[in-house]
Amino acid sequence: MTYLESINNSLHEMMSVNPNIVMIGEDLKDPYGGAFKVSKGLSTKYPNQIISTPISEQAIVGSAIGMAMCNMRPIVEIMFGDFLTLCVDQIVNHAAKYNWMYNGQISVPLVIRTPMGGGRGYGPTHSQSLESMFLSVSGISIISPSIFHDPGAMLAKCVTKDDNPCLFIENKASYPKDLVIGNEYKDFYIQRIKNEIFEDVYLSLYPDDKSDILIITYGGMSEMAVESARKIFLDEEVSVDVLIMASIKPLNIDLIIDRARTVGRVLVLEEGNQIGGWGAEVSSVIHEKAFDTLDLPVQRLGALDCPIPSCMPMESEVLPTVKKICKVIKKSLIN
Repeated sequence: MTYLESINNSLHEMMSVNPNIVMIGEDLKDPYGGAFKVSKGLSTKYPNQIISTPISEQAIVGSAIGMAMCNMRPIVEIMFGDFLTLCVDQIVNHAAKYNWMYNGQISVPLVIRTPMGGGRGYGPTHSQSLESMFLSVSGISIISPSIFHDPGAMLAKCVTKDDNPCLFIENKASYPKDLVIGNEYKDFYIQRIKNEIFEDVYLSLYPDDKSDILIITYGGMSEMAVESARKIFLDEEVSVDVLIMASIKPLNIDLIIDRARTVGRVLVLEEGNQIGGWGAEVSSVIHEKAFDTLDLPVQRLGALDCPIPSCMPMESEVLPTVKKICKVIKKSLIN
């Protein structure tokens, strides 16, 4: 089964059992079936659950937020991940905030599917990986399956099990590729590690021996990471393990720290820009929590992962303050 077929089959299965699951986006209906054919066949079988819209990403996401607040389970398809920039306000200031602003009386079970990444020659406005732009937004999760996962099963969990908004990032270059099933792949042994919702994937050539370096990655970069690990082992006899995360946010921090400490050397790999990206976040987490034997570790201080309250005393609990800064400085000096 291919990456694309897994997602398409999952959509068919979900819609067949729950009429409140709808998909909304551009060019979704047959015979076109979406820009990458993910929605192929859906409008024919479930005509009342597929809404093909005009070109307005903001209106699409805004309408889906309203549906989600009315006990529906909308799935938005944004044709290219680059176009998430057109609906940032709806995601950041509406979908991600309503549950918190209304004290849990309202939930927004919205899933926004979108393909990211290059590898297809589509140019600068159709090839970006912008998911890191949303890392600092409280109230949303960001999920990105690879060919080593079951993307359809992951999508079903996001749609049916989570009452919070979710960005579901698909790598467009992975759509035609076969999923990796089983516990072996190109001489690598595969360990599938369950977290609370999904499975992270760990590949190693010699699982009983310590490797020279660990690559931590996600999504479409997973294939490149494994291929690179195989090549450098054959060329240089350097042993590389690969940790493929299912969730970009929240991070499985305990797993990352455990594997980073075990191996000792780490390369964090992503397709998006390095500056302010997912790799920078993972690197900081490892530095702060895994390699804590440094004489002068770098600390970080910023706002909590929470919307900013209206009440001033509560606001000061969320944002940095002089008291907090001094506390971190003293902690650094003591350690």
